[in-house]
Amino acid sequence: MKCKKCGKNAENDLCFKCKPKKRLKVTPKANKNEAVDVMKELFFSVWDKRKHESEVSKTYLGWEPLTVFFHHILPKGKYEVAKYDEENIVLLTWEEHSNVEADMYKYEEINKRREYLKIKYNL
Repeated sequence: MKCKKCGKNAENDLCFKCKPKKRLKVTPKANKNEAVDVMKELFFSVWDKRKHESEVSKTYLGWEPLTVFFHHILPKGKYEVAKYDEENIVLLTWEEHSNVEADMYKYEEINKRREYLKIKYNL
């Protein structure tokens, strides 16, 4: 079949280049600032309830809660249901956080909690 506009080969009446393009539908995202605020509140809540030490090595983290100290055991991008669950957060030193990002099975404590969370969420 030939395109009615340009005469090139086409599967339908119009070839790919001549076929009118539809705009992609943009789904409204949640306000990014709101999501950041909720995550910040979660981190402060965890910081207030737990000792300020690594839950793997018991190393003191200091008095100030830095985002690098907080790690989601079940990744927040993949497991939306556990994103804001305090049990899904573990406190780590920046080195431990870096290590667990490179190898998610590196620390036994985190592996135990991951298995618990998988049972909790039927994953």
